[in-house]
Amino acid sequence: MAYQNTQIRQSYANRPSNAASGGDKAMPRKRPEQEIIKTWAFDSVGNRKNALQIKKASTGNPCLKLVEGVPQQDGTFRKFDITIWSEDWARLFATLDEARAYMTQHNIRTPPGHKYDPNKPRKQFRRKETFASARA
Repeated sequence: MAYQNTQIRQSYANRPSNAASGGDKAMPRKRPEQEIIKTWAFDSVGNRKNALQIKKASTGNPCLKLVEGVPQQDGTFRKFDITIWSEDWARLFATLDEARAYMTQHNIRTPPGHKYDPNKPRKQFRRKETFASARA
């Protein structure tokens, strides 16, 4: 039995791989770019950039995409996005209406005198002693 397993392993090891031999190994499919139907861009109070986009997937299914760009020190933007597909729009808009009503009803808004200064240095919090340094 051990002899047969060794023979199988050797023949398997000597077999050319699918990638090298042009075998039937599936390559990742390139997806077509989503078509942008409409974009609304707006700047944050700070240094962030925001955009709201309506896009259409290659399948024809539309989506709503909220994108936030956070500037990096090298001049580029780190991008975060949330995609909400059309089948969820009714519940999304209903939830936003509920949130808006709640905020209005409970007077939730930016406090007077609150100002965001992106150039103000941030407070650095000291880390608590780590377990390793506490044991030493």
